[in-house]
Amino acid sequence: MTSNSLSNYYFFVGSINPIKTSSVRRATVSHWPNAVVNGYEVESGVSAQPRTDAETKLGATQRAQAALHAGLKELQTQHSDQNQDDLTAIGIGLEGGVFEQDGEMWSTVWGVVVDQKDQVFASNGARFLIPQIVAEKIYQGEEMGVASAHISGIENVKHKNGLIGIVTKDFVDRTTEYASIAKLTIGLWYGRTWQADLSAKSTR
Repeated sequence: MTSNSLSNYYFFVGSINPIKTSSVRRATVSHWPNAVVNGYEVESGVSAQPRTDAETKLGATQRAQAALHAGLKELQTQHSDQNQDDLTAIGIGLEGGVFEQDGEMWSTVWGVVVDQKDQVFASNGARFLIPQIVAEKIYQGEEMGVASAHISGIENVKHKNGLIGIVTKDFVDRTTEYASIAKLTIGLWYGRTWQADLSAKSTR
């Protein structure tokens, strides 16, 4: 963080992967153009290549929790002399994985938001069939990003267009894929009071 004054909104991302931080910026800029989006190198607490929906979701949750903790700690260190009561900070975890269904391997992405009240919001999507040539390498123990780099010749592809960019010839890239999940997850947090709002309207 380089600003000398506090922003009103902070989005702490549980990764320093530029795809994930850019995804969150894209997801939030229309509502909070002046928000701070920072990535943190945190542990997912799951395997490097999650192999089930449950493991992938857990990785996203633990990234969100760790990012919120790291971000708030940094805020306290850098802005200890400023009132932090009015700021809003959330941790965001984005985790990609695979799962098997009917003998096929599919991609899955989970997004999880954790706020300062320990409320948790999650969404899931970006599911598509993993090409057999990539699935075979994952079965052999490779991560999807490594396998995708091997078959495409694109170095560090998971920080670029990703497997989805390869199979769609960049009609959809990884930033777009992750931004849609990030926006939905943050939207669920943003709309968290919808039931109370409806109840309030009905009693007027």
